[in-house]
Amino acid sequence: MLKVCVPATSANLGSGFDCVGVALNLYNELYFFADQKASLPMGTSLLNKESLAHQGMLQVAKYVGKKSPKLNIAIKTVVPRARGLGSSATLTVAGLVAANLLLKADLKEEELLNLASKIEGHPDNAAPALLGGLVNSVTTEVGIKYIKVTPQQPLQVIVAVPDFKLATAEARKVLPAVVPHQDAVFNTGRFGMLMASFLTGDYQLLSLAMQDRLHQPYRLPLVPGLNEVMSAVLAHGALGSCLSGAGPSVLAFSDNKADQLRKVMEETWKEHGISAKTYLLKISEEGTKYCFN
Repeated sequence: MLKVCVPATSANLGSGFDCVGVALNLYNELYFFADQKASLPMGTSLLNKESLAHQGMLQVAKYVGKKSPKLNIAIKTVVPRARGLGSSATLTVAGLVAANLLLKADLKEEELLNLASKIEGHPDNAAPALLGGLVNSVTTEVGIKYIKVTPQQPLQVIVAVPDFKLATAEARKVLPAVVPHQDAVFNTGRFGMLMASFLTGDYQLLSLAMQDRLHQPYRLPLVPGLNEVMSAVLAHGALGSCLSGAGPSVLAFSDNKADQLRKVMEETWKEHGISAKTYLLKISEEGTKYCFN
């Protein structure tokens, strides 16, 4: 049996729409096995044959010209689904990594990311899910190119997950096809500052660097209380805050106020009649892990 652990991810971080994501120390566990009588951990469930994990395996097999292994796949779900934490990417990446190992394909990380992007549509979640850390990735004519950044100073990561789902496809429907030039300039400057903050460990301007005009303003109607939650944590000392991925979860960075900010996020959402579960996390540098049992 092969066990693959893939981290949750938070994409965009405000200004880095569709090109940056960070891995978090919250892992989905996927099990690949042939024996129907295999002993699985408590809390696992079988995935159907159309799952993204199966699709990932098929992509690798097709890419290397081999048959995909006929395996069952079970998952122990820890990453909340449809909450903007890259749950779909955990399945896709797990399938790719599993097939790469089982078929002895020896594909490079860049090749795996290209295959992941074909399934996911963009690499902002798949890249940090596979590689760990903070990853800036772009799509070019010759495939995905990326740079992994290791933050120079540790950060506390607080993620508030409301008790309703928001499909990425639905969140994308509200985005305009064209944006004002000044909004593009607004994000460009802030994204540069965002990456500089992580590279230098100077987080004093992180709240400014995470501001956005390309996606969050258009998604406000889909996430009741979004502005209020982000404003509240910033007012109580968060270094920065943003919609996590397409939402509806909200992420905040802190140096040492995680417990206080957790309560602020829960209470602010409660004022809007929404129950939220908060996670106190950190950036995961490891990315996808695996072991054979």
